[in-house]
Amino acid sequence: MSGATGKSPQCNRGALAKSICVQTATVRLQVRKPFGLFATVVSHGWYQTLPFRWITRERALERAERLHDGRVMLVRMEEAKSAKRGYVDIVVRVTGEGARDPGVAAEMARRAAVVLRLDEDLRPFYALCREVGDLHGVPTVGAGRCMRAPTLWEDVIKTVLSTNVNWRQAVVMSNRLAQLGDSAPADPTLRAWPTPGQVVRAGESFLRDVVRAGYRSPYIMNLAIAQKTGAIDLDALDAASIRMTEQELFKALLGLRGIGKSSAHFLMNLLGHYDHVPVDSATYAYAKRVFFRGKRPTEKQIRRRFAHYGKWQSLVYWFGRFEPRLEWWEASA
Repeated sequence: MSGATGKSPQCNRGALAKSICVQTATVRLQVRKPFGLFATVVSHGWYQTLPFRWITRERALERAERLHDGRVMLVRMEEAKSAKRGYVDIVVRVTGEGARDPGVAAEMARRAAVVLRLDEDLRPFYALCREVGDLHGVPTVGAGRCMRAPTLWEDVIKTVLSTNVNWRQAVVMSNRLAQLGDSAPADPTLRAWPTPGQVVRAGESFLRDVVRAGYRSPYIMNLAIAQKTGAIDLDALDAASIRMTEQELFKALLGLRGIGKSSAHFLMNLLGHYDHVPVDSATYAYAKRVFFRGKRPTEKQIRRRFAHYGKWQSLVYWFGRFEPRLEWWEASA
């Protein structure tokens, strides 16, 4: 990580006579090749859900991020050439009130690294790709990483909203819920993902009547209350997940209200555990078309198809469905 650089602040005086100084700071993160920002962003559909925003023309990913003190930063991620051989840079530009304050840019860069899984060592997976003809394209486009949210709280809630519903409806529900978050002064059209407290204060009626989350509403409210009160600690689970066995993590995720087997396996993928393919309706449709000549397979047959890839089987599955274009997963379902 390089040092932060910045621009002079632009200070505006609001209606309450509070001076808001919007500043910009930049951090460069080096990531070992192969890596492709676009391939990582479109690894699945999360980028369509707020507060993510993919800007196709500029090939940049933006999102709003709330600091612990309540300030909301606009974070922009772009791919650039690196001065270090064998690496590419991710340029993280942070814009907001006090963006140049000590630690702010570094914290936003840390979250960007989580989102893009920049610290993950996938060299063994790429070695596998070089040996398997169908996977030769993985390093070519810099694929392999599954983009996630900066927090397990956001990943879990979006996963619950994606259960038993088509993807377009899931996006609509997620983006309605996202409106509870605080807006970014640098771009008021973009809001940070709502905190558990903001969801609790909105109430279950908001989830039912505005988000239209249906039967998912009490699950989301239960998760929000539990996270807010400390009955569960998704941050601690997130931090511990990489050291947990597959069985331990699977059991912990199944213990969350609204998370079933397929959802748990999907969340395990986002947390860096790739031993199990998330088998849902889209998986069945894909396997039926590609591997079983139009006949619907059983879950056991699908798992047998990927089992020989061992600890990398879900990454193989995701790349098998991947196409270098937006919204590919909808056509693959």
